[in-house]
Amino acid sequence: MYTLYFIIFNKKVANTSQEARSHAEKVLLDEKFVDEGYFGSGKAEDFIIGGGYSGILTQTLHDLDIEEGWKKAGLKPLNPYKRDNYPKLGYEDDAMIVTHKLFYALQKKYPEIEAFDSDKCIEATLDDFRGKEMIGRWIVVVDYF
Repeated sequence: MYTLYFIIFNKKVANTSQEARSHAEKVLLDEKFVDEGYFGSGKAEDFIIGGGYSGILTQTLHDLDIEEGWKKAGLKPLNPYKRDNYPKLGYEDDAMIVTHKLFYALQKKYPEIEAFDSDKCIEATLDDFRGKEMIGRWIVVVDYF
């Protein structure tokens, strides 16, 4: 079973989507997201940035006016339906700076999806996060199994 997951962190940690996606991968590895041991295991067997969920941030913005979202995020348009689901670090739009519009659209569409706030070291559903603590931070799409 493949599961959608988000990693959230401070904007100061990364200057570009590539850096944000690399940082998200490092956070998951450092936090033993896929670690196995004698008495337990990580949350997942494996993960990939974007994966089968690659493009959902763009798709979510599309519902609210995709062109405005691209301009605000400084991204070039990508077709979320025509992409390789398994590039090492996903695509440029698998990491975005959270805007009011993106956050509320994600919270409405995916309220029960879990996210890990690596700055505060807490995991909660998107419904548990509040807008003011999310706006201006990176969010990265993760597909785990």
